[in-house]
Amino acid sequence: MIQTLLLLCSIAQIKTVVPQHPWNIEIVTKKTQEYLLLTKQEPISLTVEGPTYLRVYTRILLPDKTHDDHLYKLILAEGPMDERIISFQTTRSTVTSDKHGTMVSKWRSFYIDVPEGMNTYTLTHWDSPRDTILVRFAYESPQPWNIVPATEYTTMLEMIEEERSTRYYELQKDDRVAVTVSGPTRLRITARLNYDETLFGEQSFTLGVSDNGSETTFPLKCYRSDTLHYQNRSDIVPSNARTAYLTIESGTHTLVFSMYGTLAKSAALRFETAP
Repeated sequence: MIQTLLLLCSIAQIKTVVPQHPWNIEIVTKKTQEYLLLTKQEPISLTVEGPTYLRVYTRILLPDKTHDDHLYKLILAEGPMDERIISFQTTRSTVTSDKHGTMVSKWRSFYIDVPEGMNTYTLTHWDSPRDTILVRFAYESPQPWNIVPATEYTTMLEMIEEERSTRYYELQKDDRVAVTVSGPTRLRITARLNYDETLFGEQSFTLGVSDNGSETTFPLKCYRSDTLHYQNRSDIVPSNARTAYLTIESGTHTLVFSMYGTLAKSAALRFETAP
């Protein structure tokens, strides 16, 4: 029995996906999955309500029946400033084709860590063998990341997120927070700007990272959270979570974090390494 999975119609958290050009592929088990067509002419835009994780499955249509490796790339953009290039290498699937018999690749996927509130993402086709990438969305969480404690900080902030107690390290504008990480790995930095009674509306700030003389900056925008508060501080309110990633090379690295470009007096940071 051929079963059609209309994922985007059944999951309420994805508010809009534009444009929608469905493309069905048939697996040997006779289960049909609906993918969306991503072409260079038409990016896909979607609005997702967080916090949640969104897994993006991708495949490509192949030009022939060979088992050669194929490369393809797409761009994930969140707003006008945050862009992430996604690159995959794949080969022909021996159990999957579309309804016309066109060869389809094995799937490759990535995760979007969707922060609190309404978030708009745009997927743009960069390169593929047949100018078409197939895309499917699912609410699936990755394996848990490993919490990394800070090695140098002044104050710890506590809040309840998703019914769990979470600890952040306060980063004062004239101070620093340091963390030691062993590579190779990927470091995820969760940052929240701290709002006091003088801050309103959308705010911008820049998170700076120093690694033995090498400097990296993350320009971030945020807004005041309507639902979260600190358990141990009543004078400040956290913003929505903003996430940045660092690729850590082999060896031991002491990363020093600073904050500037904002009227806020401090931010809150949390660190995790990839599973």
